[in-house]
This record gives sequence, structure tokens and C-alpha cells, in this order.
Amino acid sequence: MNFFNRAKASIIRRPGKTIILLLLVFILGSVIAGAISVEGAISNTDANLRRNMRPIVSIEFDDMRFHDNIDWDNHDWETMPDPWLTRPRITADIVRSIGRLPYVNFYDFVMNYSAESFELERYTGGGMMGWGSDPWRPNWLNIRGTSSTSMVQIDQGVIDLVQGNQFTDMHMNPGSEVVGALISMQFAEVNNLTLGSTFTVYSFIHTVDEHGDIWCWIGPECFDEDDRLYTSVPLVLEVIGLFDVPDSDDQDTWTRIETLNNIFIPNWAIEDHTLRTRLATVSAFEAAGQEMPSWMQHQQDDENPHDIIPLFILDNPLELEEFRTTAQALLPSEYHSILDMSNAFDEISSSMETMQTIANWILYVSIGATLLILSLLITLFLRDRRYEMGVYLALGEKKGNVVSQILLEVVLTSLVAITLSVFVGHFISGQISSNMLENHLLADNNNDDMFGMMRWDVFQQIGIPNNEMSVSEMMDAFDVSLSVQTIGMFYVIGLSAVILSTVAPVIYVVRLKPKKVLM
Repeated sequence: MNFFNRAKASIIRRPGKTIILLLLVFILGSVIAGAISVEGAISNTDANLRRNMRPIVSIEFDDMRFHDNIDWDNHDWETMPDPWLTRPRITADIVRSIGRLPYVNFYDFVMNYSAESFELERYTGGGMMGWGSDPWRPNWLNIRGTSSTSMVQIDQGVIDLVQGNQFTDMHMNPGSEVVGALISMQFAEVNNLTLGSTFTVYSFIHTVDEHGDIWCWIGPECFDEDDRLYTSVPLVLEVIGLFDVPDSDDQDTWTRIETLNNIFIPNWAIEDHTLRTRLATVSAFEAAGQEMPSWMQHQQDDENPHDIIPLFILDNPLELEEFRTTAQALLPSEYHSILDMSNAFDEISSSMETMQTIANWILYVSIGATLLILSLLITLFLRDRRYEMGVYLALGEKKGNVVSQILLEVVLTSLVAITLSVFVGHFISGQISSNMLENHLLADNNNDDMFGMMRWDVFQQIGIPNNEMSVSEMMDAFDVSLSVQTIGMFYVIGLSAVILSTVAPVIYVVRLKPKKVLM
């Protein structure tokens, strides 16, 4: 009888020991299967969340880290410019370089700008959000530039164009006296504007005093006398389209109101208005016979006065990490990083990270326990079969065949146990992990206050809300289904642990002396 037939006969004729081994492997295997199942669920859920995420990516500058790395105490303000004015910036050429990467479907860049007006009012949604309307202070208005005739905000459903049209090539050509603009229906209603209406926003240049200082920056005294205001630089805009924010029936939130107050115009108009404002500022100092302060002079000489916010739309959101790695090498400094919209599901990501840590510890402990317990159990079983092993060896059986018989007995029994445990462990871990995750999310949701929910990043600066996910939406993305990869990983880990557990028994068999056993 060869070793294969002996292994089958041993399994059948020793049902008690076979059942004990099967149950032990089943219990330990269920624990291992549960831990691996959680790993698979986390991977599946992350893929689901990213697949449903808007594939919009931008670039963020770490202001805090930049600030902390500057020796402010020893900075020579007389001879050195303000570090904030000379910080590394994103330029249009950098945006174009990243936009040519194979992961990118479309790219654009936005210029943030602010203008003022006494005539125009901000939409407040019936609340007190934003600037109030004071007779002595103009309202600040959010100007957002674009360089594309296909706006990301519209294409991605951030805003809906309800009347009029997007920008055309004609609007993108510099030089028009009247600049096309997209405004919200709410902003238009507050200010009695319609399609085709024109309105004007300004940059106010105040008089320079005899000490070379701007007379005032803000307050009633800045506008209550004619000689306090040197000039105003107008920017005439024509309404070519009206937009709304989806789900407008929802309660007005701060982010939504900010979006509704955005005025979208071509980037060239912002650059032109900035240049005219610079020239007017120089004229104000020349009229007073004063020299411009060094910090203002540096601003005048800056070739890139605007903070450019790039927007990239990826072909596949699952390629985000590959894009991040490649694009990071093209960024101008260590303070810049790739920013995506995954913060919409930060809460579930944090909870899954905690679950993954727990699952990893359970996996490591269960594998260690399997190696230790099975090694001891198989060794004890073999000690009871010393005489049988001695007879095989005395009859001339090779030690390799005896070892193969032991491995075959253990592996065949364990294979049945592992097959059963993969489904049981998956079912139990799925129930436990799902309940634990939901409870964790509900607890975090209850602890969040209004300020904790506000995340002011570059997306919100240009009118793209983060679209925070609800607990139910995040739980819908939680996927504990078994995949071929997960099952294959479990079989590899389970069988490897079982085979390694036979190392000690194999050493016992190899060192066995048949003469001593049979004497």
C-alpha cells in the first residue's frame, strides 16, 4: 500500500482524531477567514467610493507647513520681500504639463478674484451669511475665472445652467469692452438682473497721504469725502447665463450660498482688470509724490499675481493614486500636493482604517495560534503512532514517503475544514464589521458640529462643494461580497499555516529510530 492509500485509510479509521483536527482547523480558519474578509470588504468599499466620487482633482498649498518653516523672527523686512509674496506658485505652464498626462480627460484652471460694488448685493438666502449691506462699505463679490468654454462646474453637475449659454470662443478672446458673465438666478433676482443685463464691479483705489500710506483700507471715512477716494477701476459685465445649484429645495447652507454668489468670467478679464488696478495704484502714489512701499512694489512686479487653482478631470477615478504619484513630480515645491474629493467620505475611511488595524491584528494572532496549536496537536497525535511509523521505516519505507503521508492526512482534513470556514467566517465577520462600522459612523455623525462639518479647501473656494455623504450612502458602498481574489488569498494563507504547522512533527519523524521503537 502506497503512502497515499495509507493516508486515506488513516483518516477513515481514526474518526475521533480526524474530527478533532477538522474542528480545530475549522475554528481557527473561521477567524482567519473573517479577518481576510474584512480586508477584502475594505478594498471593495474603497473602490466603490472612489468609483462614485467626482473624478475632479486639484492642487493644494500647505499654508501652515510653509509658515512654520520660515524663520519669521530673523526675517529682514527692510530688504527682503514678504515670504508669502515670493512663495512658489502654480503657473499655467505647470497646469498644462500635468494636463497632458494620460490619466487626464480634461483640465482647466480658475483664478480667484474679488471686486466691490455699492449697487450690488450678495444673496444671503434669507439669513445673515456673508457681508451685510452697509451704506459706507461696498459689498465684496466673488469673481471666479475660467479659461475654458466647457466649465467643469457645469459638466460635473455642480451648477445647472438654467438660462442662457456657457462661454464661447468669442468670450474667451481678450479685448472686449463688455465681459460675459455667468451668475446665479438668486443673485440675479436680488439685483434685478436678467439675461443681457450689464452691471459693473470695481476696484477702489484710495488716496495716498503725505506719508506715502494708503489713506484708509476700510470704514466709513474711506468713502465719505471725495478726496479720500482717488479713483475706481470698473469692470463691466454682461449676463450671458443664469445658473442654479442642484437640490435647491434643500435648506440654504453656507457652502451653497457662497456658490450662488460666484460670478464666473473669463480669466483674461481678471488679468486685464488686475493690470488696470496696478496702473491706477501707481498713479495714486505718483499723484501724491510718494514712493510706493517695497511690499506693494513687489506685488506690482509679480508676473504671476494670481493664485491659480487648477482642475483636472480624470478618465478613471480608480487611477487616482497613479496620477498622484506622477503629477507630484511636476509640482513646484514640497508644499504642494494633489487634492481629490475623497474627503466626502473621510468618516468611513477613518472607520475602515480602524477596522483594518483590528483585522490585521486578528489575522496575525490567529495565524500564530494556528501554527502553535496545530504543531502541538499533530505532534501529540504522532507520538501515539510511534510504533506505526517505526514499522514503516523498519520495512524499508523511505522517510520522505512517511512525511508525505503525514502531510497528506493533515492537508486533506484541513482542506475540508478550510472550505467550510471560508463561508462561515465571511458571514460572521460581515455581520460584525457592518454593525461596528455603522455604529462608529453614527457616533461620529452625532459628534460633528456645524464648524466641524465645514471644510474650506480649494474646491469650495471655486464653488465646488464637497458633497458630504450620509451614513446610509456610505453604508450602501460597504461591500462584503466574496471575490475570487479573497477566497484564493484565504486558501493560500490557511493551507500555508497548516503545512508550516507540520514542521515540528516532520522533524519528529525524521529523527525517529525504528530499532529503538520496535525493541
